[in-house]
Amino acid sequence: MTKLTNALIASALLSTAMWAVPVFAADPGSASAGNGESMRDATSGDYKPGRAKPIAPPQLTDEDNRAAPITDEAAAVKSYGIVGRSADGKEIKIEPSEALRDLIIKELNAPANGTEGGPRKTEDPDLGEGEAGRQVFGADDREQVKNTKTYPFSAIGYLEAKSPKTGSYGSCSATLIGPRTVLTAAHCLYSHEDKDWLSEYLFVPGLNGSTADDAPFGAFTFESAYVLQGFIDNYQGYYGSVIPWDLGIITLKQDVGTNLGWLGYANYDDLGDFTANLVGYPGDKPMGTMWKASCEVHAENIAPEYFQYDCDTFPGSSGSSVYAYDNNSKQRIITGVNVAESPDANTAVRLNAANIQWINSLYK
Repeated sequence: MTKLTNALIASALLSTAMWAVPVFAADPGSASAGNGESMRDATSGDYKPGRAKPIAPPQLTDEDNRAAPITDEAAAVKSYGIVGRSADGKEIKIEPSEALRDLIIKELNAPANGTEGGPRKTEDPDLGEGEAGRQVFGADDREQVKNTKTYPFSAIGYLEAKSPKTGSYGSCSATLIGPRTVLTAAHCLYSHEDKDWLSEYLFVPGLNGSTADDAPFGAFTFESAYVLQGFIDNYQGYYGSVIPWDLGIITLKQDVGTNLGWLGYANYDDLGDFTANLVGYPGDKPMGTMWKASCEVHAENIAPEYFQYDCDTFPGSSGSSVYAYDNNSKQRIITGVNVAESPDANTAVRLNAANIQWINSLYK
């Protein structure tokens, strides 16, 4: 498939073994099934079903293929700064850590092509059979998740945000990756069209229908939202100029994951053929319903900063985690975040070594 951009950062080796996950469930990157206890929001999340229109994933065009990679060390490091907005409207800016700075400089000068890993059967057994092969490619093989109260679906949610410019609400998908940490796409948090942050983020885990009663755990308000500084600074008028930085983090006010669980995440330097699993809230399905799909990701379509696949998506699927099922540890490990579509393939930002380091710095 067509390459979207030249490599910005080559993935680095982790100190852990391939497909290994941290030993302690509280460590950043590890998975947790939660304690299974009942959970309700205590912050009075004002969730009103039906008010949000699914946020469309950005369309990739031929212009995106001409996006130049960043080669200047200072600019590359600056792109990995943290830019945020707290619930009370305060701006947040944090410089990249020394460890992240050193990693970026090292990998900026590393060979563009890493080693290719062998094929892995990493389809989640809970997602059922069949290749999710709208963007729907071929037959629509997505299946509805009807019991959203069980793990891992309890850790996956509907994300809603408001545009201060228009007053309208938009929706995406998002995933718990820690007790209070939610992973999504940056364009679900910040609008280049508005040139501003969205606001009033609400995370509704396990939503399963079109009424407030269909939110089995309630709706949770945010403490702060963050994106990579490069997603804002490097925008050149078209999406391809910022696709490598389309990652977003929301910190919730409540410790939701302890009860509901969260998915793991990791960088695999030799990521080769693997089965991608996606679960989220596509807007072409009945409002508020969760849908699952899986498809094959081939090594030739994996770049250091993104990968492409023909898993079905639709507006509302933005921010869905793309995860692999680790048969050894029996854990779901996120390898990317669904962010964009084109006529040929859908695209995820890859959780490479630099992105993992950035996420870890915000983990709560």
